[in-house]
Amino acid sequence: MKMKKVLTVLMVFMLVISLFTGCSQQTSGGSKKIKVGLSLPTQREERWVRDKETMEKVAAEKGIELVVKVADADMEEQITQVESLLAQGIDVLILAPHDAAAAATLVEKAKKEGIPVISYDRLITNTDKLDVYLSFDNVRVGELQGKFITEKVPEGNYIILSGAPTDNNAKLFKKGAMKYIQPLIDEGKINVIAEQAVENWVPENALKIVEAALSANNNEVDAILAPNDGTAGAAIQALAAQGLAGKVPITGQDAEKAAAKRILEGTQSMTIFKDTRDLGKEAIDIAIKLAKGEKIETNGKVDNGKIDVPSVLLEPKIVTKDNLKEVLVNSGYISEEDLK
Repeated sequence: MKMKKVLTVLMVFMLVISLFTGCSQQTSGGSKKIKVGLSLPTQREERWVRDKETMEKVAAEKGIELVVKVADADMEEQITQVESLLAQGIDVLILAPHDAAAAATLVEKAKKEGIPVISYDRLITNTDKLDVYLSFDNVRVGELQGKFITEKVPEGNYIILSGAPTDNNAKLFKKGAMKYIQPLIDEGKINVIAEQAVENWVPENALKIVEAALSANNNEVDAILAPNDGTAGAAIQALAAQGLAGKVPITGQDAEKAAAKRILEGTQSMTIFKDTRDLGKEAIDIAIKLAKGEKIETNGKVDNGKIDVPSVLLEPKIVTKDNLKEVLVNSGYISEEDLK
């Protein structure tokens, strides 16, 4: 009789534990909790730190589980990390590739397991299995840079920097910028004294390129196309060493705090604001819809070498000294304190 009571108590206990476990794996709506894998290429730039923070915040608000991996600009590491995410039973993969072409194999692996993939900010190329591409209009980013710098300096000696060769976005930025620069080169108005990609977007690499160009051309430079704020900062460092900081117009991108300060100081001419708060929130919203099998509303298509990928493209904004506080401070992206 005592044994029977013990067994009964044990059964009740196990039932309670089972119910509790089941509840912990479900959302308040009674469905399985959505699990999303996020693979980022780096945290070296401020903007990627913001992307991660935004998605973690939004995921928590939406009640989904977000598993984050950061590859630190190492494609082999990213491959290992994504394989680990796939093994953890994720429902959706958000992938910002370090190497656009190499990441195609990761998309193929995910699709074999029935896991949809969002190409985040950087387009994954050479695969027809990609579900959606989420980014800003990156050709437009380059156009804003190219239009700005050629209006400032319609003729003279140019240094043209571009981003990492492994990043398809770098190609799009340059494509947009050259729409304005190339015609002036063809007319003989712009003389390019250096044109080089910055390996891995590393500022030190940009510094060496600009230093070499200045040395080879007796410091005779009139404008610098820098693809992002990190490379712009490095170029300005090289200019400062020659007493040229603030005398040579230079572009940027990402609206980093340091860049905002340089713009107010007059050493950097502009930056491009891509609000990662909007991008990160959109990524989580799309991931939830994909997990539920719902339709994604897109507003464009981008060719990745295999297909025209259905895309959600947000609009970038140009930031100069004239509108910096309105665009960056008033929106809450940075604070007045950040500018001191």
